[in-house]
Amino acid sequence: MKKLVQAVASLIIATSSFAGVTTISAKENTQAYKVEYQDADSIQSVFSKELHKKYANVKFKKKTKNVSVYESKNFKVTVTDLDVDQVGKQTISIEGQNKKTYAKKNAKVNVKVQDTTAPVITCEDSITIAQNEKFDINNYVSLNEEGTVELNKTVDTSNVGSITTTIQAKDKAGNVSKKDVTINVEKDFYQRIADAALAQVGVNQDCTMLVTNSLAAVGINFHGAPTAYLSLGELTNNPVPGDICVYQGHVAIYIGNGQAVHGGWNGCQTTVYSVQCANPFIGYVHVSR
Repeated sequence: MKKLVQAVASLIIATSSFAGVTTISAKENTQAYKVEYQDADSIQSVFSKELHKKYANVKFKKKTKNVSVYESKNFKVTVTDLDVDQVGKQTISIEGQNKKTYAKKNAKVNVKVQDTTAPVITCEDSITIAQNEKFDINNYVSLNEEGTVELNKTVDTSNVGSITTTIQAKDKAGNVSKKDVTINVEKDFYQRIADAALAQVGVNQDCTMLVTNSLAAVGINFHGAPTAYLSLGELTNNPVPGDICVYQGHVAIYIGNGQAVHGGWNGCQTTVYSVQCANPFIGYVHVSR
């Protein structure tokens, strides 16, 4: 990750000419340098301005403890006490060396490292959740650094529909980034089964086809004898709309308030009727997702 930082430098420089070692005191320099946070090579602008333009092409090679080494074919720079991962004030020393002549230049720099780049938000453009599901945007977003995430609109999951809102991410330095996202609220998994059953009222079919067609609405492809539907979930004493009512020789879909959608009624008709019917009741099956 690369981030812009501002290095505000007050320099006291000791130099030696390439012809020999001649130390002089340099004038105070208030030049402000821009380098990139968390990119070791980003300090090259300091090398070219304070050592020589020929040092502009040196590349980071290694760091041992507090010493970083940069090199090109003909030049080498040693930097002491630079930590591009640490925001705040730092005092660093740079020493440039001509590999052919061994002549050196030195500089001591006081810098202030500041994070000025906003965090990067990673999130799908569209998120789908179930009706009445507890929604937390933090479960769907990741940042490339430590920070906080919030939405500019509250997402009401009690109502089915779509809402476009904006994710706002803020890092520890106060930099902010934004991303638009659409939240799609769909009917609850079990309610979709119940609604699919109700949509079949009046259709001529047997009870197993009613249940099979209802389960297909949530992507479950299953068909069998009435008691075979017991394998699709756990028995429950607290049924919700969308649970399967299993009987001896019969099966139906519970829709709440003690009622169910039955197929194969009065011949092959699909209708709404009480859960209680002539067939001995085995139990309610809460379908596994």
